[in-house]
Amino acid sequence: MDLAHSQSEHDDPARDRILIVDDQASSRLLIGSVLEAAGYTCLAYARDGVEAIEWLAANTADIVILDIRMPRMDGFEVCREIRCRLALDLPILVQTGIQEADCRVDAFKVGASDIVSKPLNPGELVSRVRLHLERRRMIGRLQRYQDRMEDELRAAQSMQLALLPGPEDVAAILQPRGAAMTTFYRASHMLGGDLWQVFPVDGTRFAVFMVDLSGHGVSAAINAFRVNMITAGLVRERADPDRWLAALNRALVPILPVEHFATAFYAVIDAAAGEMRYAVAGAPPPLILRGDGGWEELPGRGLILGCLADAEYECSSVQLGPQDQLFAYSDALYEDFENPEASLGAGDIAIAVQAEAAAGSDAFSARLLTRLFGRPDAEFRDDLTFLLIGLNAP
Repeated sequence: MDLAHSQSEHDDPARDRILIVDDQASSRLLIGSVLEAAGYTCLAYARDGVEAIEWLAANTADIVILDIRMPRMDGFEVCREIRCRLALDLPILVQTGIQEADCRVDAFKVGASDIVSKPLNPGELVSRVRLHLERRRMIGRLQRYQDRMEDELRAAQSMQLALLPGPEDVAAILQPRGAAMTTFYRASHMLGGDLWQVFPVDGTRFAVFMVDLSGHGVSAAINAFRVNMITAGLVRERADPDRWLAALNRALVPILPVEHFATAFYAVIDAAAGEMRYAVAGAPPPLILRGDGGWEELPGRGLILGCLADAEYECSSVQLGPQDQLFAYSDALYEDFENPEASLGAGDIAIAVQAEAAAGSDAFSARLLTRLFGRPDAEFRDDLTFLLIGLNAP
């Protein structure tokens, strides 16, 4: 109701501010009388281009009706001043008796919105004015709607980023358990469907979870919030990767929309014992980067989350050396959607990660992206997450 009332007031012709620019007093009077008869009463007048620019610099107009042939500053120069110096995006309705095609083309080149021929046709003038004012109002409403949506998306983006553990939270869990972690997350849009978490399991063990939800934008982000709420309650299952993924899957099946799903990786790491137990649900195989320079893809497979309520997941284990590292990543890191043959292999990623990790943790993510894609701010068609976990970090 309020919106309709606001729009109806804004659509009132008496509120539209119109500047009429013509060096002939009779023409100004004629145009003004035609517009007043059509309900447009908020009119201002300028005798030439100089007066028009001075008026526009101090006042606001919704449309300008502009003669071409005027002393001191003609209509072409007025258009240039309005578009370039004043940077105004209002409609400019040019009236001219010149019929040459080049003149009309030049008027549009300098920023005119429309042309009305002289001698003046009152019906045509009112129709053109009404058309451009309605278009201006429509564009204004669309811009205000877009601004509101962007504000809401920024707020949602902040909320989503708040789901990710901060550096202090990560350090508080990992440092006492002999590990450290470097993380990276970037949504392909303002909102995304990737999520990672780290949990304490007991005094020596911690768990790492990474999920990639299908889709992009708002729908994927909503599902990420759903996953976050579910995982907060999966405390008793934390020590068992297979049970943990199975419990998460059972909770997701009834709430994920049709055709939505997720891939995930969950691991429980005991740095002191040199052991990692893990389970995979359709996610890219994480990499173990060995301290001696070797690397290996972790074997393991499991059904994607959200499809079959009674799906079971396999728990695997791997031994870790004192200087070994775990690298987990979402598929945006290696997939080239436009040219699949150019997608990166596990070896490409392993070599790049090892080289950049050896250079230190500072700016690791930026260096890795630059090495793989040529620039740290490379754009991706999908959300990108990767985690590098080092054991027994000093």
